[in-house]
Amino acid sequence: MLLFGSYDLTIDDKNRVLIPSEIRKSIVPERDGEAFFLIVGINRRPWFYPERYYEELVFQQKPEITPGEDALAFDQMNFGMANKIPWDKQGRLVMPDKMLKRTEINKEVTLVGSRDHLELWNRADWTAREEELDRQRVEIALRAKQARQSPQ
Repeated sequence: MLLFGSYDLTIDDKNRVLIPSEIRKSIVPERDGEAFFLIVGINRRPWFYPERYYEELVFQQKPEITPGEDALAFDQMNFGMANKIPWDKQGRLVMPDKMLKRTEINKEVTLVGSRDHLELWNRADWTAREEELDRQRVEIALRAKQARQSPQ
């Protein structure tokens, strides 16, 4: 599944955010599940992963019975602060209050597709980020190309 586009939304008084119909139509419950895993992304924004895709990502790496400190800290951060959120019949997700506070998300938001996940941004922050990305378009494209070409 490819997640793309940006959608200006509002979080209502019950902390619900509507997943746009364009995105919901691309989700096949039998393939993708009927929920999103919600984590705090590396940019401190809420990230939504389709349920089954997230599980596949997680299980690509074998767990260890005695992980190192970095692996343990990552797992605690990623799984201990994660939420599995089903959508209702109207396509809304209830955002946990703790997640909204942790990520400082307000009511006026933009939902951004980012390849394999969705990110939730405060609308003003996303507008500023879009402008920054536009200004650096050529440099970003060149660095991404170089990163893809260099051996891992």
